[in-house]
Amino acid sequence: MSDKKTLVISSASQLLDGKTRRDFLRLMGVGGAAIFLPSVLTSCSDDDDNDGFGDGPIGPPNSGAPVVVDFAKGDIAIFQFAYALEQLEADFYTRVVANMSGFPAADQGILGDLKNHEIIHREAFKIILTPANDFTLNTNYGNLNFADRTSVLATARTFEDLGVAAYNGSAQFITNLNNLLLAGKIVSVEARHAAAIRDLIAPKSGSQGATGTSFAPTPFDDAFRPSKVRDAAQPFIVERLTLTNAPATFVQGPNNN
Repeated sequence: MSDKKTLVISSASQLLDGKTRRDFLRLMGVGGAAIFLPSVLTSCSDDDDNDGFGDGPIGPPNSGAPVVVDFAKGDIAIFQFAYALEQLEADFYTRVVANMSGFPAADQGILGDLKNHEIIHREAFKIILTPANDFTLNTNYGNLNFADRTSVLATARTFEDLGVAAYNGSAQFITNLNNLLLAGKIVSVEARHAAAIRDLIAPKSGSQGATGTSFAPTPFDDAFRPSKVRDAAQPFIVERLTLTNAPATFVQGPNNN
């Protein structure tokens, strides 16, 4: 039985209910938690043909219709931007899980958890944005071999690092404290994902490993401006991510990026 600070979501259809969205936002504002039962994760997975979330034709990256993120919308735009990245990550890990039968058992457990986390992040933003601000992305990973452990983990590291840098960089533009709290909760999970992937690449390398393998390669995580995040994500997305009215001022992070 759930308490007043816990929201149990048992079906995908429940995610579209207006009351669910209101309860979700209220709970995030008071430090609550949403529990997504396994049935939600199953029904929210990728299409059976595994060709991305959308039903449109799959073409080269940056060749599809524009998906406009207008920063004049304030926090909505920030969450739309985050939603685009979460769609990409959820799609990526769903493909990984479908092709990882040859991976070590420990890898499979961790990658399966990461898949579920990213699906939850994606669906949470879908709730918050409502159909009025929703959009669907198709993905293209080029020649990436999803059955090759080395290639998969290298790409996962890229995505997780990018997600952390995106949230860190966008936080300065969030005006609502509850929204900032939610973003902070998600970025902390993304950072743990990045550390977990590095440990799979180079087990027990600790903080003394090479930059690409250490679980904490620098004292501070990166913070990227929206255009830098867009440029890094676009090679994997068919639709053209278009940023309008992006803030002219950006406060650099400790890593000066």
